[in-house]
Amino acid sequence: MVQKDQSQKLQGEPPQLGDSWWEAALSDGEEKIEGTDLQEESQPSPDTYNLTLISLSQPENDWNQINRLYQKDEIINLKVVGCNQGGLLVQGEKINGFVPCSHLLAGHKKKEYLQQVVSLKVIEYDKDRCRVVLSERAAQAEAGTRIKLLDTLEEGTCIPGVVTTLTDFGAFVDLGGMEGLIHISELSWGRVDHPSDVVALGDELEVFVLNIDRNENKVALSLKKMCPNPWETITERYHQGQIVEAVVKNIVSYGAFVRLEDGVDGLIHVSELGDNGDNISPWDVLEENQKVSVEIIHLDPDEQRLGLSLEVGK
Repeated sequence: MVQKDQSQKLQGEPPQLGDSWWEAALSDGEEKIEGTDLQEESQPSPDTYNLTLISLSQPENDWNQINRLYQKDEIINLKVVGCNQGGLLVQGEKINGFVPCSHLLAGHKKKEYLQQVVSLKVIEYDKDRCRVVLSERAAQAEAGTRIKLLDTLEEGTCIPGVVTTLTDFGAFVDLGGMEGLIHISELSWGRVDHPSDVVALGDELEVFVLNIDRNENKVALSLKKMCPNPWETITERYHQGQIVEAVVKNIVSYGAFVRLEDGVDGLIHVSELGDNGDNISPWDVLEENQKVSVEIIHLDPDEQRLGLSLEVGK
């Protein structure tokens, strides 16, 4: 989980669909390969091994075959020849690739897969970087499912899904044959420190389809758009000078974020915590989940910002 003081940096606009959404899943560490049956001299050293640049001294990948597997959303059976912190190394006669832990049915129980043959689908490949990324989870759907799903998906509609992976930047959701991403900024109208604050693995959700990139086979989703934006009507319920009840959600060095209602969070700056102003420590005054009375000193619906002052002794 990110540091709480820095978590708001993750809250910006969702990334463009052209970005590599799998980057985080492919950069979990640079560990030495375990359990591989490759020749010792063909193993990359811990100092040079990079999960995003798999380049083993094996017969060159058949990129035509890999492209066909990817374009037709076909299933291939490959042998697990090694593992590291991030996932599994798999190998076939003309294909070498990597399966991130987030795309394994058994999660982080990687050593149980060693020397086993696993059914997989290619979810990303880059010939120039000699990278092939596969998924056991995607292979649970029959061949061609992703293609059919992309043909029927429409932007602006809703679709059911199941949360499969949580990262610092969002939650991946299985839509029934392929995964879409709910960026952290699309999880709630309020402030979210980490996706796990809103959703959990295995949650069944109804999600809003924000954007579809059929060239990259990526789908951007939103959870917050499944409910009204409370900031659009906030002036009907709150005004400057009003005293309201709130709950402390997160304490940071410069103050505390408190929640007035679902989707509406405000900041009590450290200077508004008591008579000592900036010299006071927020942790000495407040604790998470504490109920407090606050005065609204600034309200900006357009920027979705709410400035508050602690009502001392209340």
